[in-house]
Amino acid sequence: MPRASHLLRGLVLCVFLVSAFGSVDAAPTAQQPTPRRGGVLRSAELGGAPRLLHPYPEAQQYTSPWVDAATLMWAGLIDLDYDTLDYLVDPRTSMATQMPTISNDGRTFTFTLRDDIVWSDRRPITSADFQFAWDNASKEENNWVGYDSTVDRIESFRTPDPLTVEVTLKEQLARFLAIGIAAGIGPVPRHVWEGRPWLDPQGNPEVLKPSVVSGPYLPREISAAGHSYTRNPNWWGAPPYLDEIVFIAASPTTTLELLRTRQVDWAHNFPPAQFEDAKRIPHANVFDWSSASGSYRVMDFNLARPLLADKRVREALSRAVDRADLVQLEEDLAVPQFGIYPQASRWGPANVEPYNLDLARARRLLDDAGYSLQGGVRRDRAGQPVRVEIIWPTTSQPRGKIATYLQQQWRELGIDTQVTGLEFNSFVDRQQRQKDFDVVMATWGGSLDPDSAYSIFKTGGTQNSTGYSNPRVDELFDRGATEQDDVRRKQIYDEIQLILLDDLPMYPMITMKSFTAIDRRIGGVFPRKGDDILRDNNAQFMNWFIAE
Repeated sequence: MPRASHLLRGLVLCVFLVSAFGSVDAAPTAQQPTPRRGGVLRSAELGGAPRLLHPYPEAQQYTSPWVDAATLMWAGLIDLDYDTLDYLVDPRTSMATQMPTISNDGRTFTFTLRDDIVWSDRRPITSADFQFAWDNASKEENNWVGYDSTVDRIESFRTPDPLTVEVTLKEQLARFLAIGIAAGIGPVPRHVWEGRPWLDPQGNPEVLKPSVVSGPYLPREISAAGHSYTRNPNWWGAPPYLDEIVFIAASPTTTLELLRTRQVDWAHNFPPAQFEDAKRIPHANVFDWSSASGSYRVMDFNLARPLLADKRVREALSRAVDRADLVQLEEDLAVPQFGIYPQASRWGPANVEPYNLDLARARRLLDDAGYSLQGGVRRDRAGQPVRVEIIWPTTSQPRGKIATYLQQQWRELGIDTQVTGLEFNSFVDRQQRQKDFDVVMATWGGSLDPDSAYSIFKTGGTQNSTGYSNPRVDELFDRGATEQDDVRRKQIYDEIQLILLDDLPMYPMITMKSFTAIDRRIGGVFPRKGDDILRDNNAQFMNWFIAE
């Protein structure tokens, strides 16, 4: 599920699957000290603490800080190996005893649970907890962000005995996608949640701060200043090295300084403009890498706005952009992107319209749409000036720079553009819940499967903030999900991208390289092939340790 507006819009299978605590322990190298147990890892994080810690979040709650927290608190049936880019059962972390058995028609997946898995209060985790989660998350009114990508594709969810979970899909899907969906429902402690409202934090404090979890860490403190997690003493899997993990709310201007002064051990994320500064911190390791699922910047248009409902206007705004300028705004830690999947992805676009910089054509498009230039000001047929607002999260300086760049470029077209920076949670609320925007500076997270874009572009999709609807695209996404041959599947997603770029509900801009900085005394840190940023490999906290 992309990271639209920092939302992680990769496969929304919830963290119960993608928490994936890694496939193997990282062996120490000549540069790596010997692992030891204990200590507190402190991380400076943009975005602050999650508002809610619901295990099945609504779209506006599904943010980067939420994923950080959920990765630590909840275990999954199976794991995703970020090096081989395939699913596996890891005896240290997986709740299932083995990969699921699959029926001959490829629709029914049967998981056998381990008999030693327990909640943090020592109560056994059984299939009844999975059933309780399904019974609630599968209600449309509960608005789980994964509803249309997961629930809507499951025909039945059965738990015939305490150690068996049986998931039947409505139709046979592509293997990687099918396994992810079948394993996408994780348990919720029925003995704690039963009888309490599913969504209301007033009636159910578990929504704010879970007291009983299935993963290796328990939430300790959640506040505006940050959020912290302490080792679960009853964790049934392989013990993590770290005793506690603390995320400290930081701003783009303070994140790196906290690392420089050793107030934190990890500059979780920071602006690209500070990348060279990070490399000059003597006690820091700075990583940068390209991955199989890079994050990317897009410009989302609100198609419910009369001005932007006209494709000629959207194209004019897009043709005022030079992607080479945007790469420079990312300090060259990016490459141009032209489709809805990164260029490096196997699902990258083929022969899509790039909408390259062409101000003369942009002006003609606006003229044709009835917005004439009068005294240097673009006006509608009623003589009113054309005005556009761009919103962006103040936690992302590059997006603020891009918004300001667009303001300048669109001034060349005679368009009055307001740039509005919003506190992170307010930004997410305006885009995802209120849908109160003209243009959004969005960041999407890449995924290993192209179906990740399903809920973004599907008519009425849970992450479809633009209001886009095209029956042919809906049909093609359905076909792509079921196609078993990868060559034919690629052809389907190529067609999807051709249509989407022709309709232009969004304008893809650049794919970013991943980078992060961490104190040299933290061992066990390795980028993985499948990650877009190291945070998406938070599961490797199982392997991270403090060397001194």
